[in-house]
Amino acid sequence: MVVNPQRSLERRRRKSNSPSLVGLGENLLAQDLHRFFLVGGLKRLELRSPVNDMPPNTDDIARRDYQHGRVAYAFQWNMSNHLVLGNKKGDLAALWAHLKTIQAGKIPEVLFTDPFYMRASRLRLAKMSKAKKVGFRKQLERTEAISRKVDDDLVLKLRDYHRSRNDRSYSSDHGILKEFLNNDPQTIAIEVPVWSERYRITGHIDLIRFVNGCIQVSDYKPGTLVSTKTRFLNSLPQVSAYGEMMAIHLAGTLRAAIEAPLLPKISCSIFDTHSCWHFGAEMFVQLQETGMLRDF
Repeated sequence: MVVNPQRSLERRRRKSNSPSLVGLGENLLAQDLHRFFLVGGLKRLELRSPVNDMPPNTDDIARRDYQHGRVAYAFQWNMSNHLVLGNKKGDLAALWAHLKTIQAGKIPEVLFTDPFYMRASRLRLAKMSKAKKVGFRKQLERTEAISRKVDDDLVLKLRDYHRSRNDRSYSSDHGILKEFLNNDPQTIAIEVPVWSERYRITGHIDLIRFVNGCIQVSDYKPGTLVSTKTRFLNSLPQVSAYGEMMAIHLAGTLRAAIEAPLLPKISCSIFDTHSCWHFGAEMFVQLQETGMLRDF
């Protein structure tokens, strides 16, 4: 039997143009493309480095510069992260309202240069011997007022950010906090001004995140491994004051209207590339009421 190539080609064309075969071909093509992009997407996710190579759109990050005294502070707020985490109810809604105020420049800037107000970074523990300090720290750990973790999420991310910068010192300056703002989906803002007319103190929070349903007020304290415990212990008054001031700010919103409990849930943390301490914002009031704050 002799096959006419021209007729065979025309017959195949007619079959391929039939509605059923066209639909089947499109379906198979769609399925193949779906599998291709799905598998390719999974592979891209698996090969992706811990640090996101693509920074967020600049429109996602709101910024306002403040000059408080001789120091310039660059408040930056990742609004995109905040929206994903939520901004309609609870503490996140209260925080959104507070950060909008800061972004608009509606803060009492005169308090940050008032000689009768103290910077939170100048708060110190009451004078005590080295042995008593060690005993005090151990008591805080024993009663679980503070918890220490060397593999905390903050520590691991900070190490990754140092490696991505090829910084083998692992004690970079505070500029590295921008890596959290750009790459960490739990980070909301950096360099956030806080103040309290009740306590007459002011300050700037290094890093605000939302972790485990709680607003996390974090302070980066780089230094050597051998000095970590001393640095962190001496920073308790400062960072707990940040937590207390943030709690006051958030509690000052119309909490009933945003379906929030009376008291906001605030946790505090001090971290570097070696370790992280976690404690509650109530630590500040406890230090004050027990006379553990110097000249305050």
